[in-house]
Amino acid sequence: MFLPKLSFSLFLAFGLKRATAFAPYIATRGGATRSVAPPSSINAIPEIFQALESSVQSCDLVLSKVTTEDYGELAKSFFIVLLFGGGLIPAAIAANKSMIGTLSGKRAGGDEDRSNYVLESGASGPELPGQSLMFASEKIPLVDIIAIMGRIQGYQSIADWRNLPSTERSPNVMWLPRDMFKENIRKAKFMGWPVDPVTGQPIGGLELEKAEKARISKSNPTIGDAALDAVFDTWAWGASIATPDKVESTLALYKNGNSFNIDEFVGAAIRGRAVTGLGALTFIVIQVVAYGTLFIAPFLRVFFDIDIGFGQLGDCDGVCKTLF
Repeated sequence: MFLPKLSFSLFLAFGLKRATAFAPYIATRGGATRSVAPPSSINAIPEIFQALESSVQSCDLVLSKVTTEDYGELAKSFFIVLLFGGGLIPAAIAANKSMIGTLSGKRAGGDEDRSNYVLESGASGPELPGQSLMFASEKIPLVDIIAIMGRIQGYQSIADWRNLPSTERSPNVMWLPRDMFKENIRKAKFMGWPVDPVTGQPIGGLELEKAEKARISKSNPTIGDAALDAVFDTWAWGASIATPDKVESTLALYKNGNSFNIDEFVGAAIRGRAVTGLGALTFIVIQVVAYGTLFIAPFLRVFFDIDIGFGQLGDCDGVCKTLF
């Protein structure tokens, strides 16, 4: 395709020649000063017309090689990019912003009202192991997880499944929103410090129980939202709602009565957030393919004669150089 590669070097040379040929100079005669053209200007006129004629012939020669197919290819490429790329970029910006927020810890259905969001509970003791793989926005103290597990006695204890916003529209659709789960857990009664299923010892040790049990046993204690999100994600997998069947089957992996398997819980939380990570990776791959096909690959073919694949838009001027 010749249109993007039309040279303006002849035009530039002609412009420079004209600027030097017709530059005025100051002449003085009889005390009067006037601007006149230098004598060389008149002699340069034939050279100027010759350069102009040569540039016109060169442009005609290049334009004569541009066929109707070249115009059609250019119009097709422009139309396709405008059609698909016009709305793609604003939507992609919004989607990428949302994706970055999710990977940085923001959860769907629970973070909209930041006025009630608890950044930290002030709990002492160790942090929850493996939380770096959960995309948590804040640190998760182990005591916060204990405070939540001490309030869960089966899936029926976290919500009135027959009295949800979704059941008001359809009795058989039982969807528990994330923010309602957080509210219910904070209001629930603390039933006891969970214990290790193997050793029977309190999770975190006797010293941690002695230091924190009185605080977390109170009504409506301070529990960080990051810990509540980690628990919710074990069965919701990054979604904004939970269903009773998923909650029941997931709780059976790590919570049985008052026993709590911390390793199983961490694995379930990581698997739940891995779905979000996989979705983000898939979205990035889709963007690479889309932008490569619509913008990057045609640009490299037309202007640099380089073919990197990604569709057929744009033509090289001659033989394409391949990188792969």
